Amino acid sequence: MKTAIQSENFLIDILGTQTPENCEKDTISFTTVGGYMSTKTGNRLIRYKEYDPENPSLNMTTLIKVEDKQISIIRNGDYKGQLILELDKRHQCYYPTPLGSVVVGIYTKKMDVDMNSSGGKISVEYTLDFDSSVISENTFDINVRKN
Repeated sequence: MKTAIQSENFLIDILGTQTPENCEKDTISFTTVGGYMSTKTGNRLIRYKEYDPENPSLNMTTLIKVEDKQISIIRNGDYKGQLILELDKRHQCYYPTPLGSVVVGIYTKKMDVDMNSSGGKISVEYTLDFDSSVISENTFDINVRKN
C-alpha cells in the first residue's frame, strides 16, 4: 500500500558536498518546495522534484524515507536510482549518471536525524567506493520547514 504525501507546503533546503579523491570539494545548494509527512510507523517521508540544469526537460522525483536507523533516497524519472544509508554499514547501490547506472558502495560514517511533525534536520557523512576503493567523501544536510 502506497503512502501519499499529503502536503506540498514545505521548504526543503539541501546542501551537499562531494570531495573526489585528490580533487577539491564540490558543493551544491538549493531550496525547493516539496512534501513532508510522518507515517503511522514513525517514519518520515520527504518528496521534491528536481530538474537537470543543462536540460530542464529531464526531471526526477526524489523521495527520502527516514526510518529509525536508515535513510533511503529513491529517485524516479529520467535518472532512476536508490541510495541506502545506514550508520556504520556498507551498502551497494545503483547510482544514476547521464551515461547509465553504475554500482557503487556507500559507507555511512555519521547520521544525525532530528525530525518532528513540522519538519527538522538531517545531517549525513558517507563515502562512495568503486571496486572497494574510496572515490569520494560526501556530506549532505537537509532542513525541512513549513512554508
